[in-house]
Amino acid sequence: MAQHLDTYAKASFQEAFFISPDTYIHPTAIVDTTVQLGSGVKIGPHAIVTGNVTIGNNTIIYPYASIGLPAQVIGIKKSLGSITIGQECQFREFSTVHASRTAEGFTTIGDFCYLMNYAHVGHDATLEHHVTLTNNAMLAGHTYVEHHALIMAAAATHQFTRIGSYSALAPFSGIRQDLPPFGIYTGKPAQFSGLNLIGLRRAGFNAQNIQNIKRITSAFYQNKKLTTQLKELIAAEDTLRNDPLVQQFVSFIESSNRGVSRSSLNDAHEEVKVF
Repeated sequence: MAQHLDTYAKASFQEAFFISPDTYIHPTAIVDTTVQLGSGVKIGPHAIVTGNVTIGNNTIIYPYASIGLPAQVIGIKKSLGSITIGQECQFREFSTVHASRTAEGFTTIGDFCYLMNYAHVGHDATLEHHVTLTNNAMLAGHTYVEHHALIMAAAATHQFTRIGSYSALAPFSGIRQDLPPFGIYTGKPAQFSGLNLIGLRRAGFNAQNIQNIKRITSAFYQNKKLTTQLKELIAAEDTLRNDPLVQQFVSFIESSNRGVSRSSLNDAHEEVKVF
């Protein structure tokens, strides 16, 4: 750590933090000797990184963010387990990532994740790649978020819930059951309000993929078909049977531990814009 501080002792913060490709730790930041940093990592003023933490290349930790502090569990007074953070992540001001509640546990954040101001990742949570948490998003302990999911402002999860890939949880929403992939969910508790069409199109899914997902989500949320009935519908048509996204949706429901609500808003399947 000292060599990085010496390198930029005479450089401006603007240059060292935003421009230079080299690893940089601001003098006011607190970084434990147990922390392992990849190349090009930036740690801003007054940020705290403590415990058994590994951070991948080019990840940026902005001022006042904290990573590795003890889990918010009564009786736990030190950082336990490990935290692994991928490459190219960004942790904006005052975002928090907590350590595990057990010595063998772990909190994991994949590559290209973005946590905006005051976003919180609780103990033992997992974020796959390309997950975005906007301002004040709150993930309880053991939450599992699949890749390319979006958790919007002030949305919250119950412990052990799971959020499917390419799904979006609307602002000020809350969940106590799992959210299958590809949808937009809103309310407390959150209800299905349509497909995340903008997210799916940005991801490069073609018109046939999206039409297939529309059909299978309509059968589940609007027609209230059981999983066995969904499988019968899929088996009867080559277009559905050969689409891995359709299979992914059904597999998610079957593997859910907390259950999946069938509740949906009246305007389900209309294009709901995500900002």
